[in-house]
Amino acid sequence: MQAEAGFETWCSWVMHSRAEPMKTLARRIRRHWRDILAYVDHRCTNAILEGLNGIIQHVKTRARGLRDMDHFSTMIHLTRGKLDLATVTI
Repeated sequence: MQAEAGFETWCSWVMHSRAEPMKTLARRIRRHWRDILAYVDHRCTNAILEGLNGIIQHVKTRARGLRDMDHFSTMIHLTRGKLDLATVTI
């Protein structure tokens, strides 16, 4: 793969330089290289899942007093379930 060969050449050059910030960048890119290639190939990220996880973590913080997973699950559904509570009759 041409991109991978070019990247490895650049990484080798950077790692032999004295530019510490560039070395840090090269290590970071190398660590995420497969994810970067997957994005280029598929144009898909895990941003939606990360956003949902953030919302669930927020619910978890708000629900400190809940005693079990059923109540926690109910809080998630009430918060993010897009329920139409106006149609509920008692």
